[in-house]
Amino acid sequence: MHHRLSQALRLAALALATLQFLTTTSAQRPPAQPNAAEILHKMQKLNVLGSVLYIVAHPDDENTKLIAWLANGKKVRTGNLSLTRGDGGQNLIGPELGDALGIIRTQELMEARRIDGGEQFFTRAVDFGYSKNAAESFEKWGKQEVLSDVVRVIRTFRPDVIITRFAPDRSAGHGHHEASAILAEEAFDLAGDPKAFPEQLEQGLEVWQPRRLFFNGSTWWKKDLADIAKSDPDWFSVDVGGYDPLLGLSYTEIAGRSRSMHKSQGFGAAETRGESLEYLKLIKGDRPPNRGLRTFSRGSI
Repeated sequence: MHHRLSQALRLAALALATLQFLTTTSAQRPPAQPNAAEILHKMQKLNVLGSVLYIVAHPDDENTKLIAWLANGKKVRTGNLSLTRGDGGQNLIGPELGDALGIIRTQELMEARRIDGGEQFFTRAVDFGYSKNAAESFEKWGKQEVLSDVVRVIRTFRPDVIITRFAPDRSAGHGHHEASAILAEEAFDLAGDPKAFPEQLEQGLEVWQPRRLFFNGSTWWKKDLADIAKSDPDWFSVDVGGYDPLLGLSYTEIAGRSRSMHKSQGFGAAETRGESLEYLKLIKGDRPPNRGLRTFSRGSI
């Protein structure tokens, strides 16, 4: 009996090791072969100090135009934090739902960041489909647990600027969206407080206080936003539609390719060129010294 049990355990261990090997090797890609222009582009980023963290609720919520422009045009380190992995959504390319869909949408986010140059982060929050309001979301997630995750990402990534995709109220249209903005605003203050989540400091992280928090508004939701931004000193506009001669692409072309990675949601996007304005409202932190394009670099703080 002991011999058969020992043999069974050895066979199980061998099967597990084989599965891990096959999974690892099949997932590997050929090493990237950047050309001279791409290498120079990466070298230029080494001379830029600055970092931005974009915070959303689900995969496909992120503004790939702004991320592509920040990572490639402004050349600042750019991250995207999705609270959930989108496991409560629909799937337009297959039968997978729930956890299996979460795996697919996680991979879609990673592929999107591979294209637009951003880095990707998550929290433990589970996407349970449509949520009526932030209170319902927090009740199901556990607000303090997810808030601690957001603070951990901020302390790890150490962004100078945080940008939310949604407002912290019902105008966000979805409880998860609303919750993502509420958590971002609270984490903005708590990440620099040594009394907040001290266990993270015991684990080796350090407090970090971002300098500014912006809300990324859209004319899709507020049709007169362009006129508001011209007169309201809290609103800033940036043109993210520039062309990068080293990459041979506009930032909006890069964004279109990145956005199109969200295949399970049917989110193909056009690769455009020309002016493309984005609008940012200062929510917290010190006011930028000018209304120009240096808002996101550490040298302008």
